[in-house]
Amino acid sequence: MNNYNFRIVVFFIFSNIFLIRGQQELSFNHYMFNSQLFNPAFVGLDENLSISSIHSLQMVGFDGNPVTNSILLDTPFKNSLGAGLEIISDKIGPVNNNFIAINAAYHLQLNSNNHRLSLGLKLSGNDYNINYSSLDFDDLSDPNAGKIDSYFVENIGFGLYFQTDKLYLGFSIPYFFESKKINKKRHYYLSGGFTKGLSDKLTINPNFLLKKTANTPTSIDVSSIIFYEDLFWFGVNYGGSQRGFFTNKFGESISVLSGVKLNSSFSIGYSIARHLGGRTASTNSPSHEIYMKFSASKKRSKSTTENSTEVIE
Repeated sequence: MNNYNFRIVVFFIFSNIFLIRGQQELSFNHYMFNSQLFNPAFVGLDENLSISSIHSLQMVGFDGNPVTNSILLDTPFKNSLGAGLEIISDKIGPVNNNFIAINAAYHLQLNSNNHRLSLGLKLSGNDYNINYSSLDFDDLSDPNAGKIDSYFVENIGFGLYFQTDKLYLGFSIPYFFESKKINKKRHYYLSGGFTKGLSDKLTINPNFLLKKTANTPTSIDVSSIIFYEDLFWFGVNYGGSQRGFFTNKFGESISVLSGVKLNSSFSIGYSIARHLGGRTASTNSPSHEIYMKFSASKKRSKSTTENSTEVIE
């Protein structure tokens, strides 16, 4: 493999690290709408079956740019139980990750004031592939030409979630075991937020997602979203790390989110993110996300569960 292609592979790997701010796991601007991705305790909080999807496209125009697609299923059961399914495809250059996870949760009512504690369990599998045949080799006799490295890694995770009518807080370790095959590190997540009515028609939902793993700076996403009744929403998200909040040096990002409920069952949203850090902003194109959600029931009920942001359902 020539030096040019070697540099491309190295660039993709390190670009992906910067884009998710030092973490190995996926990062979405719409994290507040799909919390089961990092915390299984969120499944089954809504009253009805729902199917959602996020399509993420980063570094637009760059050959081999990161592309992530996800499909999530979330449904409640009787006896305070819930279940969810995740199917995710993540591709960057010659590296292709396919994830599947089954989530289950039990929701315990703590008192008559609607305080609730949820316990979640995640069972997952990761099909990790590096396809060297997608690269150009000067010497076709190179043993790496046409080679495909493939690994399948099983894992287990858990999560906790506490909620009141206005406040929610969650903690999770979605992938507990550290796999040496793909150098997987254990990640810790802390999330939370609250809702506040601004008027009869406007509601604001500030929320955050804190991520930590060994040997990397703690990273955080802080968002604030305003909802207009049950019709549409608009918000801003900032992402940074403990190495430099608002320093314009370490891969910070700012994103704008908006969405609309098209009918009683279907919602769609879009976000665009721009990297602010001096090490990435000059070379990275904007990142785009499209979020869609379908709810099986036409009956609407305001929920203060999962991201109480989910008033759009």
